[in-house]
Amino acid sequence: MKLLQRLAVALTMLFFLGLSHAYAEPLTSEQVGRFIASMPELAALGEKYQDSTQRNIDPRRPLGSSLELMGGKGQEYADLAQLAARHGFSSPEQWADVGDRTMQAYQFASSPVPPDQADAMYQQGIANILKDAKLSAEQKQLILGRMEKTHSRNQQARQAVDKDIPALKPHMAELDKLFE
Repeated sequence: MKLLQRLAVALTMLFFLGLSHAYAEPLTSEQVGRFIASMPELAALGEKYQDSTQRNIDPRRPLGSSLELMGGKGQEYADLAQLAARHGFSSPEQWADVGDRTMQAYQFASSPVPPDQADAMYQQGIANILKDAKLSAEQKQLILGRMEKTHSRNQQARQAVDKDIPALKPHMAELDKLFE
């Protein structure tokens, strides 16, 4: 019975840990500013630790997944912990989360295509595929399935960062320079 209770507690904790990211508080302008201020130091650390090793970095979370690969150990992690502390973050993980969320939100905030226009383009794409006489029914279904998955992922990504975009607005000029 104790094993079942432990398993239930563990599953409950995993469930709430998973939800914590989905319901994270929106970024603040102050957090974004501190992250931006840390970028010159990050560039210097990047040069210091640059190597040609191929790493499996998650493009949606490049900073967070890089930290995970370090396993909380090593001089590089220690240097990132000091960088995070100097810029007012409680941990390198918090710094990485703010950075990843800032970059994700920036992608949408700086997009020349507003969400309603992206949806209209998606609908037009569906119409174009459906009326293309050169495509078989099977090809159309395959293409439409892929389009739907991509569109759905983009919508989910947009919804995930919508709450963070207002914090970026005062920093857009700095972010444009940073990510150009």
